[in-house]
Amino acid sequence: MEELLLRLYPIEQEIVQTPASTIVGLGVKARHAAYVTSQYWEEDLGQLDWDAKAVRRLIEAVCEVAGVALPFHGSEVDE
Repeated sequence: MEELLLRLYPIEQEIVQTPASTIVGLGVKARHAAYVTSQYWEEDLGQLDWDAKAVRRLIEAVCEVAGVALPFHGSEVDE
């Protein structure tokens, strides 16, 4: 797993550093942000603190508008 994460690191850096100029690009950034903050989907939305809830809802909204699925099984934005 560690080797895989090391191989993915340059891709993650490109996602973070490249400005989003389209809705699809914004969706890619939102999906990455969801992956980085995946703990926000481990609890029921009502159990999250205000900051985590705001971030989760923003990511979900961007993914929905961009038409991309969240990287979690059973997420509100379906594949």
